[in-house]
Amino acid sequence: KERWQSLTLHSTNKTNHTTPRYRRPRYAYATVLHSLEAYVCGAIVLAQSIRRTNSTKDLVLLADTSSLSLSSLHALRSAGWDVLPIHRIHSPFAAKGAYNEWNYSKLRIFQLTEYDKIIFIDSDLVVLNNLDRLFIYPPLSAAANDKFMFNSGVMVIEPSLCLFETLMRLSFKLESYNGGDQGFLNEVFTWWHRLPKRINTLKIFRRYRNGKIENDHDHLIPEEVDAIHYLGLKPWMCYKDYDCNWDKADHRIFASDAAHRRWWEVYDGMPEELQAHCGLTRKMDARIKKWRGIARKEKLHGGRWKVKVKDPRQHHYIGGS
Repeated sequence: KERWQSLTLHSTNKTNHTTPRYRRPRYAYATVLHSLEAYVCGAIVLAQSIRRTNSTKDLVLLADTSSLSLSSLHALRSAGWDVLPIHRIHSPFAAKGAYNEWNYSKLRIFQLTEYDKIIFIDSDLVVLNNLDRLFIYPPLSAAANDKFMFNSGVMVIEPSLCLFETLMRLSFKLESYNGGDQGFLNEVFTWWHRLPKRINTLKIFRRYRNGKIENDHDHLIPEEVDAIHYLGLKPWMCYKDYDCNWDKADHRIFASDAAHRRWWEVYDGMPEELQAHCGLTRKMDARIKKWRGIARKEKLHGGRWKVKVKDPRQHHYIGGS
């Protein structure tokens, strides 16, 4: 029953005063937090990055509020999000306890029928340039994940309750290639409109030979990029001093000091009360130190483990794990 429960929008201050003959289209950016408190920081920085581009569109965050603290909810609203509570949706083909177990919660963006168009953005992205121009694109528009499939981290969609109900029915029939929303949406929207990769630049670098980087310049971020999608370990789960994806051999394709710095530039421009929600837990810090030690022992190429860490976050842990 909860999978089908409709979403109620807070519309007390959103009354439309246009005449019945013409209504100006309503647009919003949206993201979803469905299970982990650890992604609150990412959502805060995402909102701040959108506002830094001078966009005045609404910011809507759909959240399983039972999994978030009151302090986090207050911070999300202070960052600019209109937080709407949802019942999360289980991914039918995901393993129990898997990272994508509740990823189908993203489908609730199609219930935001108060808006004519939505630009959905995952909370592990940072926006560098204004994306308002994307609202003129047709649904479903997205950037390619490879030659044939799109990445669901940034999408232009038109909300529709009819479409949402159709997606719910299909979710039990169409198996996702990755067990999550991206595989499912690619099965449904076999015809989609391609956005340039600069809209959703994946932080992934494949140019390695024998475990070593062929060229350090391959890990730079081009100036024309509009948004960076932080695959691998997230910036707030690392030290400010360097990208800790360098420390894990199987994560080095996600490492880029240049991209890492762009995320922290947005963080540095935020009020201190919001920065406080991007701290390290003891568990996060222990994980970083563990893999730094392994990288040092194995003398991983690049030697980022030699960096003398000055990030003050390692001395002031936040609660939780």
